Amino acid sequence: MKFRIPHPEKGMWWTLLTCVLVPIYLELMLHLFVYRALTARIVYPLLFGASAGMILFVLLSVFPSKVNRILAIVLTVLVVLYFEIQFVYNSIFGEFMSLWQVTFGATAVTNFWHQMLYGIWRAILKILVLMLPIPAVSVLIGFKKLVFPRVHWSYPVMAAILAVAFHYGALGVMLLNNHNSYSTYRLYMNSSTATEISVKNIGLLSTSRLECKYVLFREKPTQEETVSYPESSAEVQIDTSKEDAYNMLDLDFDKLAASTDNADLKKLDKYFAGLEPTSKNEYTGSLKGYNLITICAESFSPYLIDETRTPALYKLSHNGFLFNNYYGTFGSNTTNGEYTYCMGLFPDLSRSKSTASFYASQKNYLPFCLGNEFKSEGVQTWAYHNYSGEYYSRNVTHPNMGYTFQSATDGLDIPLSWPSSDLDMMKASVDDYITSGDQFCAYYMTFSGHYQYNWDNPMSAKNKAITDALPYSDTVKAYIACNMELEYAMEYLLQRLDEAGIADNTVIVLTNDHYPYGLTESEYDELAGKQVDTTFEKYRNSFICYVPGMNVPVDTYCCTVDILPTLLNLFGFEYDSRLMVGRDILSPEARNAAILSDQSFITADYGFDTSTGEITSFTDQPADETAVEQLQQEIALDFQISADVLNNNYYSHALLGQTETTDKIATYPFTDIPETLTLAALDYVYGKGYMDPISDTKFGFDVDCSYAEMLDVLYRISGKPDMGEVGYVNVGPTKSLSGKYAPAVQWAINTSLINSAVTEMDSFTPLTRKDAAVTLYRYAKVSGYDTAVDETQVAPYAAQYPSLSQEELDALYWCYMNAVMRGGGTLTSVYDQASDEMTRFYVVSAVYNFYLYFIQNDTQN
Repeated sequence: MKFRIPHPEKGMWWTLLTCVLVPIYLELMLHLFVYRALTARIVYPLLFGASAGMILFVLLSVFPSKVNRILAIVLTVLVVLYFEIQFVYNSIFGEFMSLWQVTFGATAVTNFWHQMLYGIWRAILKILVLMLPIPAVSVLIGFKKLVFPRVHWSYPVMAAILAVAFHYGALGVMLLNNHNSYSTYRLYMNSSTATEISVKNIGLLSTSRLECKYVLFREKPTQEETVSYPESSAEVQIDTSKEDAYNMLDLDFDKLAASTDNADLKKLDKYFAGLEPTSKNEYTGSLKGYNLITICAESFSPYLIDETRTPALYKLSHNGFLFNNYYGTFGSNTTNGEYTYCMGLFPDLSRSKSTASFYASQKNYLPFCLGNEFKSEGVQTWAYHNYSGEYYSRNVTHPNMGYTFQSATDGLDIPLSWPSSDLDMMKASVDDYITSGDQFCAYYMTFSGHYQYNWDNPMSAKNKAITDALPYSDTVKAYIACNMELEYAMEYLLQRLDEAGIADNTVIVLTNDHYPYGLTESEYDELAGKQVDTTFEKYRNSFICYVPGMNVPVDTYCCTVDILPTLLNLFGFEYDSRLMVGRDILSPEARNAAILSDQSFITADYGFDTSTGEITSFTDQPADETAVEQLQQEIALDFQISADVLNNNYYSHALLGQTETTDKIATYPFTDIPETLTLAALDYVYGKGYMDPISDTKFGFDVDCSYAEMLDVLYRISGKPDMGEVGYVNVGPTKSLSGKYAPAVQWAINTSLINSAVTEMDSFTPLTRKDAAVTLYRYAKVSGYDTAVDETQVAPYAAQYPSLSQEELDALYWCYMNAVMRGGGTLTSVYDQASDEMTRFYVVSAVYNFYLYFIQNDTQN
């Protein structure tokens, strides 16, 4: 019997051709609109687009003709809409949106809707061109050119085979050109490839497919899909007689590796054991005892600095350490720039990431952050932001770095607008630390310089007169005008420091979060007064490290990730330089290269562009390709190491002997572990015997916690002080308590831990948030921890919550400011929930946070 393929139905070829052309058209137009040129690598987005088109044809061959017509329009609209969203996002922020950012979309729409509308208006013609497949498919269906007849099963099968052929054909062409670390094949295979660089090389559809593989389907990258760690296992031998010459801690990496079953932690231990620490240098500890104010300035550019117009910024940038070859790593995305600045690590930019790195770090142990380093020495630490503290979850992440955090929605008394005033923020905050007479560390994330740059921007409008006479376009004038708020904030800060008599003992550090993406290339050229190279030079920025009375030029090439280790060395903190990928810029081991977010880099002699694989020599001699290849591999490994340190809470493992890792869930018999609970918290309360589970398989996180049970947890943490024979405890005139909680309650009565408002208690008395806060507040006080409360901040809430006693108000405020209890994320929500009953989950979290920020720090000191 012969197999015979039937003659194709009328209209099938139109359907097949349309299905293939729609994704190819979208990939081609998107590439032209964003990159404004085509290279040989465009073949990959087109081949992958053709493969997607074949799959689309298969889908439209399954159902009856009428259903397929409707499905064709729906699928076309969905695909076009996805391309449109990505294009608008790119036109605003200068990059493509990764899958985790899509999940962040509701917050982005709430906060950026006016930027989105502005971006749509500016790119409306290109948006309409991208939209053409929708009317085209609709017209073809309306004129019955696309009829979607039932076809023989062989045609969808052949289309599926062609889809596979196009896909593997693209991979085959990649393999033929697989000559270096940044070949398209390696960019395709490597799960660490950032979204932006992936879209440029393999197209939007294929990039999204790969991100779905890791994020939605939870697939872990294979060994081939990750950057390999070096094979060497030899631990570097440090001359023990010269240990003080290095920025390192006494860590036994072999012992650490033996203490865990986690393969990722073992790899990190082995890797760090093979690294040489950076040397201390003539500037080590030279700033010890100084106050420190660090500023992450929204969309800052060095071209804003003008001796006449911005005298304060000019003064800051021309005194102290002058880093002449500093590059901001990021083109957009504030949270990534801020994370790198604060951590000395790159964020996780891989396809497998499921959230922003800063958010992912909120429960990690972060001993090297400046807030925690200063706090460990008893120095007061503050952090401020003049927008919502909930946005990017700074109200959670910044306390974890060791700061008392305030924002426009978290206790900072300033008017809130989009954007808000940096000067208002400075005026509302400076008295927190400047008048105490003690050493301080303060951190600011500014907002006044935020896009969009027009006269509807309230900060631009406020300072419009300053720029009227400038020879620039309105957009550039508006950009300068809104950034005058930063200049005025710096003027005010310098004035107040001088009045307080501490100006000569205060260091001010300022850099950008990212390139000012709200300016077009031509507008940025206008601001700079010259044509700025868009591959490398647009990232050149300022790392201001103002130290009164010093003038130290530094020509080493450096970037955002190098700031933290440099400051740790200057302030003489004990830290381990091997555990950060940033390098002390002043050390002999400085990398002398500036790294960009897509793993491109710049040195004095050459630059490497990851997106094209091209090397640009800045001298008359060609670049040493071996040296370039070595640096490529080193930087790729740094990004992988950074992600692994973050995702495995490595510092907790290395410095506390514990870690949060998803692998550890298997070691617990409980089936009710909340995803939001750090496993380190479970290690603490259950592993150390401070809290019992309710059964062999359930810990009982969602069960209400009694007041007596919480007191029992604190009693156990305190070592179960001997209370003698306690079988019966009177708590109030009508209620009494006996049984296993009796010793704990008697101890709590003797120690005055119970909220005075609670006059009766038995084993079942519910635990409210206010009672828990008062108990932890009193427990901190009797334990010798700082329980001072800024009553001026609490006072406004007294009238709003008259049912709360002054101690309850103070305790809730104290718990919130020390990140012991966060409630719904704001101080107001904590007060709103004061009478809510607490579950065991919230008690575990509060007790662990108390341990993390007080007991642990006390032990470390």
